[in-house]
Amino acid sequence: MNESKILEDKDNLASPEEVAIDGYNALMNGEDKVISGLKNKLSVAMANISTDSMAAHRMAEMQKPVTEK
Repeated sequence: MNESKILEDKDNLASPEEVAIDGYNALMNGEDKVISGLKNKLSVAMANISTDSMAAHRMAEMQKPVTEK
C-alpha cells in the first residue's frame, strides 16, 4: 500500500489536521461516521451508484503499486 498510486501524489492527500478536525467535530456532534474531504465524498458517492464489481475494480486500480501498469 505504501507504493500504491493513491500515494503517488502526496499533495492530493488530505492533511492529517483536517481529517482529525472533521473526526473530532463529528464525534462532538454525535455522528457515527464522517467522510472528510470533497474527493473522498465524491469517491463514496460514485461507489454508492456503481455496481460492486465496478467499485472493486476502481479501488484495485488505485491501490496497484506504481510499478504495475
